[in-house]
Amino acid sequence: MNQLYPPHWPNNCVQPILCNFAACMKTKTLRKDKVNIITLGCSKNVVDSEVLSGQLKANDINVVHESKKSDHNIVVINTCGFIDRAKEESINTILDQVELKKEGRLDKVYVTGCLTERYRQNLETEIPEVDAWFGTMELPLILK
Repeated sequence: MNQLYPPHWPNNCVQPILCNFAACMKTKTLRKDKVNIITLGCSKNVVDSEVLSGQLKANDINVVHESKKSDHNIVVINTCGFIDRAKEESINTILDQVELKKEGRLDKVYVTGCLTERYRQNLETEIPEVDAWFGTMELPLILK
């Protein structure tokens, strides 16, 4: 290989300008993390989500709330764990987001709120694809 080309380029990359850039160089995406917060349940959860959003923004993390776009790579689901229909909605939302993660459309799925507070052990066993579970008093840990 000609010395003009960087040594990490493959031998078959004789014309680097025409070569597929990804095939010539190993690169890691520099896309900045963007968090989508999904809020389910009572008005306390809305307040908790707003506080979390403010904390994430203060730490220079891009945040959206209830975004239907797929321009985020992390989701935080703030769940309800008391009313049966709300528990069902929370679990279905978690499963939907885990499916997006399996498809490669999300990098991380975090769950917080009352559902986690009350049923963490069962949830961790039943839905191991979730990256982390946070109880109602553990929201600041999401920042770490």
